[in-house]
Amino acid sequence: MTPAHTIVQAEESTVARTAIPVQLADTTGAELTFSAVDASAAPNGNSFLYDGGPAVVLIKNADTASHTMTVPIPLLVDGQTVTSRTVTIPAGKTYRWRPSPVYRQQDGNVYLNFDAATSMTVAVVDL
Repeated sequence: MTPAHTIVQAEESTVARTAIPVQLADTTGAELTFSAVDASAAPNGNSFLYDGGPAVVLIKNADTASHTMTVPIPLLVDGQTVTSRTVTIPAGKTYRWRPSPVYRQQDGNVYLNFDAATSMTVAVVDL
């Protein structure tokens, strides 16, 4: 008998993505470096390697308009696609988002899709 809720890895389309370097938090301190959102690949195109441990994604919006980051969840539950996580970053604000293992794609990355790249930068810190 099949369980009522089956979770399987969903298929993700192949899109060339720009990798965001994962920075390590350490006890001596270090400057945080933000990477520009890849304008040539928007609304897709950014990713970071994720081992499933504690991390934080910092998204800085220096634009005069709000922008949305969408994070696809590569799972199917009972044959249904799980809705992607969306984070709206208001104009002039810096937001933080914490990934979890459900966002990890088959290639070991978390995919970050942005509605626009104008004045958007992102940093990933492994805690």
